Amino acid sequence: MTASRRTLFRWGAGLALLNALTARAESRSWDLTVIGSGLAGLSAAIAGAEAGRRVLLLEKGMLLGGHSLYSSGSIAAVAPHRTRAAGIQDSVDLFVEDAWRVGEACGNRPVLETIAEHSHEALNLLERTGIRLGGVFQASSGLRPRAYAIPGEASGRNYILALAKHARELGVTIRLNTEVVELRRSVGRGFELNCRQSGEAVEFMSEAVVIATGGFTANVPARMKIDGRLSADIHTSANPYGLLWDGADGDGIRLAQALGGAVTEGFGLQLLPIGGGRVLDYAGADLYVNDEGRRFVNEAAPRRELASAILALPDKRFWVITDQQSRKNATLGPKLLNGIVKKSPDIRSMAREMGIRPDVLERTIADYNRAAEAKFDPEFGKSVFTQRISEPPFYWGRERIYVHTTLDGIRTDHQARVLDRSGRPIDGLFAAGETVGGVFGKDRLGGMGLTNCIVMGRMAGGCGRWRKV
Repeated sequence: MTASRRTLFRWGAGLALLNALTARAESRSWDLTVIGSGLAGLSAAIAGAEAGRRVLLLEKGMLLGGHSLYSSGSIAAVAPHRTRAAGIQDSVDLFVEDAWRVGEACGNRPVLETIAEHSHEALNLLERTGIRLGGVFQASSGLRPRAYAIPGEASGRNYILALAKHARELGVTIRLNTEVVELRRSVGRGFELNCRQSGEAVEFMSEAVVIATGGFTANVPARMKIDGRLSADIHTSANPYGLLWDGADGDGIRLAQALGGAVTEGFGLQLLPIGGGRVLDYAGADLYVNDEGRRFVNEAAPRRELASAILALPDKRFWVITDQQSRKNATLGPKLLNGIVKKSPDIRSMAREMGIRPDVLERTIADYNRAAEAKFDPEFGKSVFTQRISEPPFYWGRERIYVHTTLDGIRTDHQARVLDRSGRPIDGLFAAGETVGGVFGKDRLGGMGLTNCIVMGRMAGGCGRWRKV
Protein backbone atom coordinates (compact mmCIF):
# COMPACT_ATOMS: atom_id res chain seq x y z
CA MET A 1 0.00 0.00 0.00
CA THR A 2 1.41 3.40 -0.96
CA ALA A 3 1.95 6.26 1.49
CA SER A 4 -1.00 8.18 0.04
CA ARG A 5 -3.30 5.17 0.40
CA ARG A 6 -2.11 4.55 3.97
CA THR A 7 -2.90 8.17 4.78
CA LEU A 8 -6.38 7.80 3.29
CA PHE A 9 -6.90 4.59 5.24
CA ARG A 10 -5.92 6.17 8.56
CA TRP A 11 -8.13 9.19 7.82
CA GLY A 12 -10.98 6.92 6.74
CA ALA A 13 -10.70 4.73 9.84
CA GLY A 14 -11.03 7.80 12.02
CA LEU A 15 -14.03 8.97 10.02
CA ALA A 16 -15.56 5.50 10.29
CA LEU A 17 -15.30 5.61 14.08
CA LEU A 18 -16.72 9.12 14.17
CA ASN A 19 -19.68 8.10 12.05
CA ALA A 20 -20.25 4.93 14.03
CA LEU A 21 -20.81 7.09 17.08
CA THR A 22 -23.68 8.82 15.26
CA ALA A 23 -25.38 5.57 14.24
CA ARG A 24 -26.78 4.50 17.62
CA ALA A 25 -30.38 5.51 17.02
CA GLU A 26 -32.61 2.47 17.35
CA SER A 27 -35.30 3.55 14.90
CA ARG A 28 -36.21 1.00 12.25
CA SER A 29 -38.54 3.34 10.33
CA TRP A 30 -37.38 6.32 8.27
CA ASP A 31 -38.76 8.95 5.93
CA LEU A 32 -35.82 8.57 3.54
CA THR A 33 -33.08 5.97 3.28
CA VAL A 34 -30.03 6.62 1.11
CA ILE A 35 -27.96 3.62 0.00
CA GLY A 36 -24.35 4.66 -0.65
CA SER A 37 -22.16 7.37 0.88
CA GLY A 38 -20.29 8.96 -2.03
CA LEU A 39 -20.97 12.52 -3.13
CA ALA A 40 -24.34 11.54 -4.61
CA GLY A 41 -25.45 9.76 -1.45
CA LEU A 42 -24.28 12.48 0.93
CA SER A 43 -25.85 15.19 -1.25
CA ALA A 44 -29.13 13.27 -1.22
CA ALA A 45 -29.03 12.79 2.54
CA ILE A 46 -28.36 16.49 3.11
CA ALA A 47 -31.20 17.55 0.80
CA GLY A 48 -33.58 15.15 2.55
CA ALA A 49 -32.62 16.41 6.00
CA GLU A 50 -32.97 20.03 4.88
CA ALA A 51 -36.53 19.19 3.79
CA GLY A 52 -37.30 18.04 7.33
CA ARG A 53 -37.14 14.31 6.68
CA ARG A 54 -35.68 11.74 9.07
CA VAL A 55 -32.81 10.35 6.98
CA LEU A 56 -30.84 7.13 7.28
CA LEU A 57 -27.67 6.69 5.19
CA LEU A 58 -26.33 3.16 4.69
CA GLU A 59 -22.79 2.32 3.54
CA LYS A 60 -21.73 -1.29 3.01
CA GLY A 61 -18.02 -0.54 3.43
CA MET A 62 -16.08 0.50 6.50
CA LEU A 63 -15.38 3.98 5.10
CA LEU A 64 -17.59 6.77 3.89
CA GLY A 65 -17.08 8.18 0.42
CA GLY A 66 -17.12 5.40 -2.14
CA HIS A 67 -15.13 6.29 -5.26
CA SER A 68 -15.66 10.00 -4.56
CA LEU A 69 -13.15 9.64 -1.73
CA TYR A 70 -10.34 9.09 -4.25
CA SER A 71 -11.45 11.66 -6.81
CA SER A 72 -9.13 14.46 -7.89
CA GLY A 73 -12.18 16.65 -7.37
CA SER A 74 -12.72 18.53 -10.62
CA ILE A 75 -16.27 19.94 -10.69
CA ALA A 76 -17.55 21.47 -13.92
CA ALA A 77 -19.97 24.35 -13.48
CA VAL A 78 -21.47 27.28 -15.34
CA ALA A 79 -20.66 30.17 -13.02
CA PRO A 80 -20.44 33.49 -14.93
CA HIS A 81 -19.93 35.50 -11.75
CA ARG A 82 -16.73 33.52 -11.17
CA THR A 83 -15.40 33.64 -14.74
CA ARG A 84 -16.54 36.99 -16.11
CA ALA A 85 -13.42 38.82 -14.93
CA ALA A 86 -11.23 36.29 -16.74
CA GLY A 87 -13.08 36.88 -20.00
CA ILE A 88 -14.40 33.31 -20.14
CA GLN A 89 -17.69 32.94 -21.97
CA ASP A 90 -19.91 30.07 -20.88
CA SER A 91 -23.59 29.23 -20.56
CA VAL A 92 -25.96 26.39 -19.71
CA ASP A 93 -26.51 25.80 -23.43
CA LEU A 94 -22.77 25.57 -24.10
CA PHE A 95 -22.33 23.17 -21.18
CA VAL A 96 -25.06 20.89 -22.52
CA GLU A 97 -23.75 21.05 -26.09
CA ASP A 98 -20.21 20.20 -24.94
CA ALA A 99 -21.52 17.22 -22.95
CA TRP A 100 -23.66 16.14 -25.92
CA ARG A 101 -20.68 16.37 -28.25
CA VAL A 102 -18.33 14.38 -26.01
CA GLY A 103 -21.05 11.77 -25.42
CA GLU A 104 -21.44 11.35 -29.20
CA ALA A 105 -24.96 12.82 -29.25
CA CYS A 106 -26.63 10.02 -27.32
CA GLY A 107 -26.92 11.03 -23.67
CA ASN A 108 -30.02 11.88 -21.64
CA ARG A 109 -30.51 15.47 -22.68
CA PRO A 110 -33.16 16.44 -20.05
CA VAL A 111 -30.84 15.17 -17.29
CA LEU A 112 -27.85 16.97 -18.83
CA GLU A 113 -29.88 20.18 -18.90
CA THR A 114 -30.82 19.76 -15.24
CA ILE A 115 -27.18 19.21 -14.27
CA ALA A 116 -26.00 22.24 -16.25
CA GLU A 117 -28.76 24.49 -14.94
CA HIS A 118 -27.94 23.76 -11.30
CA SER A 119 -24.18 23.18 -11.69
CA HIS A 120 -23.17 26.41 -9.97
CA GLU A 121 -25.17 25.32 -6.92
CA ALA A 122 -22.89 22.31 -6.57
CA LEU A 123 -20.09 24.81 -5.90
CA ASN A 124 -22.36 26.72 -3.50
CA LEU A 125 -23.05 23.59 -1.46
CA LEU A 126 -19.37 22.77 -1.05
CA GLU A 127 -18.44 26.32 -0.10
CA ARG A 128 -21.32 26.49 2.37
CA THR A 129 -19.82 23.48 4.15
CA GLY A 130 -16.39 25.13 4.43
CA ILE A 131 -14.67 24.06 1.21
CA ARG A 132 -12.45 26.71 -0.38
CA LEU A 133 -12.31 26.27 -4.13
CA GLY A 134 -9.60 27.65 -6.38
CA GLY A 135 -9.88 29.38 -9.71
CA VAL A 136 -11.36 28.03 -12.88
CA PHE A 137 -9.38 25.65 -15.11
CA GLN A 138 -9.94 23.23 -17.98
CA ALA A 139 -10.25 19.67 -16.76
CA SER A 140 -8.97 16.80 -18.86
CA SER A 141 -11.56 16.19 -21.61
CA GLY A 142 -13.29 19.36 -20.42
CA LEU A 143 -13.29 21.26 -23.77
CA ARG A 144 -13.19 24.69 -22.08
CA PRO A 145 -12.30 26.26 -18.70
CA ARG A 146 -15.21 25.63 -16.33
CA ALA A 147 -13.84 23.28 -13.65
CA TYR A 148 -13.08 24.00 -9.99
CA ALA A 149 -11.31 22.09 -7.22
CA ILE A 150 -9.32 22.64 -4.03
CA PRO A 151 -5.83 23.82 -5.10
CA GLY A 152 -3.10 21.37 -4.18
CA GLU A 153 -5.34 19.15 -2.08
CA ALA A 154 -6.93 15.71 -2.27
CA SER A 155 -10.23 17.34 -3.18
CA GLY A 156 -12.47 14.26 -3.14
CA ARG A 157 -11.45 13.35 0.38
CA ASN A 158 -12.12 16.87 1.60
CA TYR A 159 -15.51 17.04 -0.11
CA ILE A 160 -16.57 13.84 1.65
CA LEU A 161 -15.30 15.04 5.02
CA ALA A 162 -17.13 18.39 4.72
CA LEU A 163 -20.43 16.91 3.50
CA ALA A 164 -20.37 14.11 6.08
CA LYS A 165 -19.88 16.65 8.86
CA HIS A 166 -22.74 18.76 7.50
CA ALA A 167 -25.00 15.70 7.21
CA ARG A 168 -24.35 14.78 10.86
CA GLU A 169 -25.10 18.35 11.94
CA LEU A 170 -28.45 18.08 10.15
CA GLY A 171 -29.27 14.91 12.05
CA VAL A 172 -28.63 12.30 9.36
CA THR A 173 -28.03 8.85 10.89
CA ILE A 174 -25.16 7.00 9.27
CA ARG A 175 -24.56 3.26 9.47
CA LEU A 176 -21.34 1.77 8.11
CA ASN A 177 -20.64 -1.90 7.31
CA THR A 178 -24.33 -2.19 6.39
CA GLU A 179 -25.10 -3.86 3.07
CA VAL A 180 -28.60 -3.80 1.61
CA VAL A 181 -29.18 -7.40 0.58
CA GLU A 182 -32.80 -7.02 -0.53
CA LEU A 183 -35.05 -4.06 -1.29
CA ARG A 184 -38.78 -4.71 -1.68
CA ARG A 185 -42.13 -3.00 -1.41
CA SER A 186 -43.69 -3.09 2.04
CA VAL A 187 -47.25 -4.29 2.55
CA GLY A 188 -48.31 -0.70 3.19
CA ARG A 189 -46.57 2.41 1.86
CA GLY A 190 -42.83 2.50 1.24
CA PHE A 191 -40.07 -0.09 1.24
CA GLU A 192 -38.49 -2.81 3.35
CA LEU A 193 -34.69 -3.04 3.36
CA ASN A 194 -33.16 -6.33 4.46
CA CYS A 195 -29.58 -5.60 5.43
CA ARG A 196 -26.46 -7.28 6.74
CA GLN A 197 -24.82 -5.05 9.35
CA SER A 198 -21.37 -6.28 10.46
CA GLY A 199 -22.57 -9.82 9.75
CA GLU A 200 -25.88 -9.44 11.58
CA ALA A 201 -29.28 -9.33 9.87
CA VAL A 202 -31.20 -6.09 10.35
CA GLU A 203 -34.30 -4.66 8.69
CA PHE A 204 -35.41 -1.09 8.05
CA MET A 205 -38.60 0.47 6.74
CA SER A 206 -38.51 3.63 4.65
CA GLU A 207 -41.10 5.76 2.91
CA ALA A 208 -38.65 6.66 0.12
CA VAL A 209 -35.29 5.26 -1.01
CA VAL A 210 -32.37 6.78 -2.94
CA ILE A 211 -29.96 4.36 -4.61
CA ALA A 212 -26.51 5.96 -4.83
CA THR A 213 -24.28 2.89 -4.79
CA GLY A 214 -21.91 3.79 -7.62
CA GLY A 215 -21.17 1.81 -10.75
CA PHE A 216 -19.76 -1.66 -11.45
CA THR A 217 -16.15 -0.90 -12.39
CA ALA A 218 -14.90 -3.49 -9.87
CA ASN A 219 -17.18 -6.21 -11.24
CA VAL A 220 -14.84 -7.94 -13.68
CA PRO A 221 -17.38 -10.35 -15.29
CA ALA A 222 -19.85 -7.49 -15.85
CA ARG A 223 -17.32 -5.19 -17.46
CA MET A 224 -15.83 -7.98 -19.60
CA LYS A 225 -19.27 -8.53 -21.10
CA ILE A 226 -18.93 -4.98 -22.40
CA ASP A 227 -15.25 -5.09 -23.33
CA GLY A 228 -13.36 -8.39 -23.22
CA ARG A 229 -10.04 -6.55 -22.84
CA LEU A 230 -10.94 -5.35 -19.32
CA SER A 231 -9.73 -8.41 -17.44
CA ALA A 232 -8.83 -8.54 -13.74
CA ASP A 233 -5.29 -7.27 -14.36
CA ILE A 234 -6.74 -3.87 -15.35
CA HIS A 235 -7.55 -2.12 -12.09
CA THR A 236 -10.02 0.61 -11.27
CA SER A 237 -8.98 4.24 -10.93
CA ALA A 238 -10.10 4.11 -7.27
CA ASN A 239 -7.86 1.10 -6.64
CA PRO A 240 -4.99 1.53 -9.13
CA TYR A 241 -2.61 -0.93 -7.47
CA GLY A 242 -5.18 -3.62 -6.73
CA LEU A 243 -4.45 -3.56 -2.99
CA LEU A 244 -7.71 -2.19 -1.58
CA TRP A 245 -11.31 -3.32 -1.26
CA ASP A 246 -13.48 -1.79 -3.98
CA GLY A 247 -17.22 -2.16 -3.53
CA ALA A 248 -18.27 -0.88 -6.97
CA ASP A 249 -19.93 -4.13 -8.01
CA GLY A 250 -23.24 -2.82 -9.38
CA ASP A 251 -25.44 -3.92 -6.49
CA GLY A 252 -27.64 -0.82 -6.82
CA ILE A 253 -28.64 -1.93 -10.31
CA ARG A 254 -29.68 -5.30 -8.93
CA LEU A 255 -31.79 -3.64 -6.21
CA ALA A 256 -33.57 -1.41 -8.73
CA GLN A 257 -34.26 -4.29 -11.13
CA ALA A 258 -35.85 -6.32 -8.32
CA LEU A 259 -38.47 -3.55 -8.04
CA GLY A 260 -39.09 -3.43 -11.78
CA GLY A 261 -36.59 -0.67 -12.53
CA ALA A 262 -35.26 -0.43 -16.08
CA VAL A 263 -31.57 -0.40 -16.98
CA THR A 264 -30.02 1.68 -19.74
CA GLU A 265 -27.32 -0.27 -21.58
CA GLY A 266 -25.11 0.08 -24.62
CA PHE A 267 -22.88 2.96 -23.50
CA GLY A 268 -20.18 0.88 -21.85
CA LEU A 269 -17.39 2.11 -19.62
CA GLN A 270 -15.05 5.05 -19.41
CA LEU A 271 -11.34 4.33 -19.15
CA LEU A 272 -8.75 6.72 -17.78
CA PRO A 273 -4.99 7.01 -17.22
CA ILE A 274 -4.56 8.61 -13.77
CA GLY A 275 -3.20 6.17 -11.22
CA GLY A 276 0.48 6.09 -12.14
CA GLY A 277 2.84 8.67 -13.58
CA ARG A 278 0.37 11.49 -14.14
CA VAL A 279 0.40 14.17 -11.43
CA LEU A 280 -1.76 16.88 -13.07
CA ASP A 281 -5.51 17.42 -12.85
CA TYR A 282 -5.75 19.67 -15.90
CA ALA A 283 -4.97 19.52 -19.60
CA GLY A 284 -2.16 21.23 -21.50
CA ALA A 285 0.96 20.72 -19.39
CA ASP A 286 2.04 17.11 -19.93
CA LEU A 287 2.72 14.81 -22.86
CA TYR A 288 2.38 11.08 -23.37
CA VAL A 289 5.01 9.01 -25.19
CA ASN A 290 5.21 5.35 -26.12
CA ASP A 291 8.16 3.04 -25.46
CA GLU A 292 9.95 4.48 -28.48
CA GLY A 293 9.74 8.00 -27.06
CA ARG A 294 7.15 9.24 -29.55
CA ARG A 295 3.75 10.82 -28.91
CA PHE A 296 0.78 8.71 -29.96
CA VAL A 297 -2.32 10.76 -29.06
CA ASN A 298 -3.76 14.20 -28.38
CA GLU A 299 -3.37 14.28 -24.59
CA ALA A 300 -6.40 16.58 -24.22
CA ALA A 301 -8.71 14.36 -26.31
CA PRO A 302 -11.97 12.98 -24.89
CA ARG A 303 -11.35 9.99 -22.68
CA ARG A 304 -12.88 7.55 -25.15
CA GLU A 305 -10.32 8.59 -27.76
CA LEU A 306 -7.49 8.44 -25.22
CA ALA A 307 -8.52 4.98 -24.10
CA SER A 308 -8.63 3.63 -27.65
CA ALA A 309 -5.13 4.94 -28.34
CA ILE A 310 -3.74 3.49 -25.09
CA LEU A 311 -5.36 0.08 -25.55
CA ALA A 312 -3.77 -0.06 -29.02
CA LEU A 313 -0.26 0.13 -27.52
CA PRO A 314 1.59 -3.23 -27.36
CA ASP A 315 1.47 -3.51 -23.54
CA LYS A 316 -1.16 -0.80 -22.88
CA ARG A 317 1.44 1.29 -21.01
CA PHE A 318 3.17 4.58 -21.73
CA TRP A 319 5.19 7.41 -20.18
CA VAL A 320 3.84 10.73 -18.90
CA ILE A 321 6.17 13.76 -18.78
CA THR A 322 5.80 17.22 -17.27
CA ASP A 323 8.26 19.79 -15.94
CA GLN A 324 8.94 22.19 -13.09
CA GLN A 325 6.46 24.82 -14.30
CA SER A 326 3.28 22.75 -14.10
CA ARG A 327 0.91 22.82 -11.12
CA LYS A 328 1.10 19.36 -9.56
CA ASN A 329 -1.69 17.74 -7.59
CA ALA A 330 -1.50 16.29 -4.08
CA THR A 331 -0.28 12.89 -5.32
CA LEU A 332 3.18 14.17 -6.31
CA GLY A 333 4.86 13.74 -2.90
CA PRO A 334 3.65 10.20 -2.24
CA LYS A 335 4.37 9.14 -5.83
CA LEU A 336 7.93 10.48 -5.62
CA LEU A 337 8.38 8.76 -2.25
CA ASN A 338 7.16 5.44 -3.65
CA GLY A 339 9.14 5.71 -6.90
CA ILE A 340 6.01 5.83 -9.07
CA VAL A 341 7.11 9.25 -10.35
CA LYS A 342 10.75 10.22 -10.84
CA LYS A 343 12.58 13.49 -11.32
CA SER A 344 15.41 14.11 -13.82
CA PRO A 345 17.67 17.15 -14.36
CA ASP A 346 17.54 16.95 -18.17
CA ILE A 347 15.87 15.14 -21.07
CA ARG A 348 18.80 12.86 -21.90
CA SER A 349 19.09 11.39 -18.41
CA MET A 350 15.29 10.99 -18.27
CA ALA A 351 15.36 9.11 -21.60
CA ARG A 352 18.14 6.78 -20.43
CA GLU A 353 16.17 5.82 -17.31
CA MET A 354 13.10 5.16 -19.47
CA GLY A 355 15.12 2.97 -21.84
CA ILE A 356 14.44 5.37 -24.72
CA ARG A 357 16.95 6.78 -27.22
CA PRO A 358 17.78 10.30 -25.94
CA ASP A 359 17.82 11.87 -29.40
CA VAL A 360 14.30 10.57 -30.12
CA LEU A 361 12.87 11.95 -26.88
CA GLU A 362 14.65 15.28 -27.36
CA ARG A 363 13.13 15.59 -30.82
CA THR A 364 9.66 14.63 -29.54
CA ILE A 365 9.74 17.27 -26.80
CA ALA A 366 11.14 19.90 -29.17
CA ASP A 367 8.30 19.24 -31.62
CA TYR A 368 5.78 19.41 -28.78
CA ASN A 369 7.16 22.75 -27.58
CA ARG A 370 6.91 24.25 -31.07
CA ALA A 371 3.28 23.15 -31.12
CA ALA A 372 2.75 24.68 -27.66
CA GLU A 373 4.12 28.01 -28.88
CA ALA A 374 1.81 27.91 -31.90
CA LYS A 375 -1.11 26.67 -29.75
CA PHE A 376 -1.73 23.92 -32.27
CA ASP A 377 -0.28 20.48 -32.87
CA PRO A 378 -0.56 19.49 -36.54
CA GLU A 379 0.22 15.84 -35.83
CA PHE A 380 -2.66 15.03 -33.46
CA GLY A 381 -4.79 18.19 -33.58
CA LYS A 382 -4.12 19.24 -30.00
CA SER A 383 -4.97 22.88 -29.28
CA VAL A 384 -5.02 22.92 -25.46
CA PHE A 385 -1.60 24.10 -24.25
CA THR A 386 -0.89 25.93 -21.01
CA GLN A 387 2.93 25.93 -21.34
CA ARG A 388 6.00 24.50 -22.98
CA ILE A 389 7.62 21.49 -21.30
CA SER A 390 11.12 22.85 -21.00
CA GLU A 391 11.92 23.87 -17.41
CA PRO A 392 13.97 21.28 -15.47
CA PRO A 393 13.65 19.22 -13.43
CA PHE A 394 11.36 16.97 -15.45
CA TYR A 395 8.81 14.76 -13.70
CA TRP A 396 7.89 11.50 -15.33
CA GLY A 397 6.43 8.08 -14.67
CA ARG A 398 4.88 4.95 -16.11
CA GLU A 399 1.17 5.10 -16.74
CA ARG A 400 -1.48 2.62 -17.83
CA ILE A 401 -5.22 2.43 -18.40
CA TYR A 402 -7.74 2.08 -15.58
CA VAL A 403 -11.47 1.39 -15.51
CA HIS A 404 -12.86 4.70 -14.30
CA THR A 405 -16.62 4.98 -14.81
CA THR A 406 -19.55 2.84 -15.86
CA LEU A 407 -21.89 4.61 -18.28
CA ASP A 408 -24.64 1.96 -18.19
CA GLY A 409 -26.99 1.73 -15.22
CA ILE A 410 -30.39 2.47 -13.70
CA ARG A 411 -32.75 4.47 -15.92
CA THR A 412 -34.07 7.70 -14.37
CA ASP A 413 -35.75 10.89 -15.49
CA HIS A 414 -34.58 14.46 -14.90
CA GLN A 415 -36.18 14.35 -11.43
CA ALA A 416 -33.96 11.40 -10.43
CA ARG A 417 -37.00 9.10 -10.32
CA VAL A 418 -36.27 5.46 -11.20
CA LEU A 419 -38.29 4.44 -14.26
CA ASP A 420 -39.83 1.06 -14.90
CA ARG A 421 -39.56 -0.79 -18.21
CA SER A 422 -42.52 1.09 -19.63
CA GLY A 423 -41.00 4.45 -18.74
CA ARG A 424 -43.22 5.20 -15.72
CA PRO A 425 -41.69 6.44 -12.43
CA ILE A 426 -41.61 3.95 -9.56
CA ASP A 427 -43.25 5.72 -6.64
CA GLY A 428 -40.78 6.60 -3.88
CA LEU A 429 -37.68 5.18 -5.61
CA PHE A 430 -34.87 7.49 -6.74
CA ALA A 431 -31.29 7.06 -7.96
CA ALA A 432 -28.30 9.34 -8.45
CA GLY A 433 -24.60 9.26 -9.30
CA GLU A 434 -22.74 6.63 -11.24
CA THR A 435 -25.35 3.95 -10.63
CA VAL A 436 -27.56 5.82 -13.13
CA GLY A 437 -26.99 4.93 -16.78
CA GLY A 438 -27.32 6.75 -20.07
CA VAL A 439 -26.76 10.25 -18.69
CA PHE A 440 -23.61 11.11 -20.62
CA GLY A 441 -23.83 8.88 -23.65
CA LYS A 442 -20.65 7.13 -24.77
CA ASP A 443 -18.22 9.39 -22.90
CA ARG A 444 -18.32 11.95 -20.11
CA LEU A 445 -17.31 15.60 -20.27
CA GLY A 446 -14.35 16.29 -17.98
CA GLY A 447 -15.37 17.47 -14.51
CA MET A 448 -19.04 16.59 -15.00
CA GLY A 449 -19.09 13.37 -12.99
CA LEU A 450 -19.00 15.02 -9.58
CA THR A 451 -21.36 17.77 -10.72
CA ASN A 452 -23.82 15.04 -11.65
CA CYS A 453 -23.43 13.43 -8.22
CA ILE A 454 -24.16 16.62 -6.31
CA VAL A 455 -26.92 18.03 -8.51
CA MET A 456 -28.85 14.81 -9.10
CA GLY A 457 -28.10 13.64 -5.55
CA ARG A 458 -29.88 16.73 -4.24
CA MET A 459 -32.71 16.17 -6.68
CA ALA A 460 -33.09 12.57 -5.46
CA GLY A 461 -32.88 13.55 -1.79
CA GLY A 462 -35.60 16.12 -2.41
CA CYS A 463 -37.69 13.25 -3.84
CA GLY A 464 -37.81 14.78 -7.31
CA ARG A 465 -37.99 18.39 -6.14
CA TRP A 466 -35.01 20.71 -6.42
CA ARG A 467 -33.98 22.55 -3.26
CA LYS A 468 -31.96 25.67 -3.94
CA VAL A 469 -28.59 25.77 -2.18
